[in-house]
Amino acid sequence: MAGLRALHASMRGLPVDIQQFRFEAGAVEFACLFSVREAPFVLTLTSRTRTPVFFRFDVQRGYRIDVYLGERYRDLRDLLFVDGRSGKAFEPTTFFAELDRAIPRTARTAAVPTAAAIAQLRHDIEERDRPWFDRWEQRGSGPSRRNLAKTLALLGQEARDFSVEANKSSIWSAVPTRGLWQ
Repeated sequence: MAGLRALHASMRGLPVDIQQFRFEAGAVEFACLFSVREAPFVLTLTSRTRTPVFFRFDVQRGYRIDVYLGERYRDLRDLLFVDGRSGKAFEPTTFFAELDRAIPRTARTAAVPTAAAIAQLRHDIEERDRPWFDRWEQRGSGPSRRNLAKTLALLGQEARDFSVEANKSSIWSAVPTRGLWQ
């Protein structure tokens, strides 16, 4: 995806490691996140509908995304009201080409979402109902893999590294806090 390649190049210049943008496909608008915090990079699309539908794509080397949707094909097709409802077939290749054209080529600091905003858009993160960082705390044998993944996705590599080095888990709150890592 040439759009992701250009956006990532621009992100390096700021430097930022995550960008949020919008994408419209037919009558559906998606809130999109492109994160280079994780390996492989991650592109997520969350529909801005009454009942949000979440799609996560791993961005492979060369900024490639697998357009084969597997079981998620039907979810995306139904969300976009194509096939039986529109009379035209849903083509994932066309959908991803449109997405690629819509990706901003220039990164902006204003497009870096807060940790709470990331949690709302990343349905694959544990305890999304607790999006605000509260504190670091020693727990058992240290941070779990899921806790480290959430810390990385919401706060970035520096916070994840601190968690590992200090052997402390990130503790999250359901109410806004004034934590150091906000």
